[in-house]
Amino acid sequence: MVVSMPLSPNKWAGIGFSTDGQMVGSTALVTTLSSNGAPIIKVYSLNDRSQQGVVEDASKLTFVGGPPEGHYDQGRTVYISFQVDFTKSTAKANWFLMAFGSLYTDGSIDYHEQRNYFKASIVPGTVVGESAASKLEKKSKIHGSLQILGWGLLLPVGAMVARYARGFDPAWFYVHVTFQILGFACIIAGVATGIQLAKDFQPEHLQAHRGLGLFLFVLAILQVLAVAWRPKKDAKIRKYWNWYHGGVGRLALFLAVVNIFLGLSIGKAENDFKLGYIIILAIELLAFAILEVLLWLRWNRQPRGERSADQGVPGFQFGGSV
Repeated sequence: MVVSMPLSPNKWAGIGFSTDGQMVGSTALVTTLSSNGAPIIKVYSLNDRSQQGVVEDASKLTFVGGPPEGHYDQGRTVYISFQVDFTKSTAKANWFLMAFGSLYTDGSIDYHEQRNYFKASIVPGTVVGESAASKLEKKSKIHGSLQILGWGLLLPVGAMVARYARGFDPAWFYVHVTFQILGFACIIAGVATGIQLAKDFQPEHLQAHRGLGLFLFVLAILQVLAVAWRPKKDAKIRKYWNWYHGGVGRLALFLAVVNIFLGLSIGKAENDFKLGYIIILAIELLAFAILEVLLWLRWNRQPRGERSADQGVPGFQFGGSV
């Protein structure tokens, strides 16, 4: 079951299961928000109308596939996903209750300000598979992993091959193109999963993340087309093509870093997931700094007469220049 309810900071939203449609005697899933906006879901027994009568007690509900999970989209809507085996639960669901209220200053639940209820019939059966929240989280991780693999690993490594491995001609070009093709394939798959994810999840700042992601996708397509239509080495416009290709490549890789961090923030990624990307980025920046210094040292050692356009310090590449 997936339930969406309006929810604001310092408020609570609950769904209850009752035998007679009354709050007293029911069992409720009550959701509040943590200081960072993450949903906190607890199960309560509503023994009477007093504050002391609202007792945290999950023993009356038997959940299938793990405890309830929640997602908050920052648009004041919370999505709660859970599965209950009522054949093994002492709580009964003849009636569904929905209520909303405020929190006391100590975080405890105040009396409800609004309540809705409706009669329901639960058909016994067996439910298998993942909860909707788990599927949503898995989609989010797949999308993020594909984009990090494409934009955060394969394309930067391919770009460094094009800049620093030109002494291994023509092998560097084929290695470079291989990395870029694999990276572009990951980007396409990541965009596809992102479009599907956006249909189910509408968090705050999604428009910025999606807009920047689509802009980056367009830049990636332009880079692929630029490689297909690159002029010959001795063509007069080859210099301008190099400037364009290198400039777009730098812009794309920089904006990709920004959008990856934005996506990690929107998806509330786990710390291990964030740390993994930060480590990848740090290693790439360190490698770039070391290789760039070595490249300039080698270039400065060359006699001025030998510093031709091809032998000089090449522009930063994203797609090859042979």
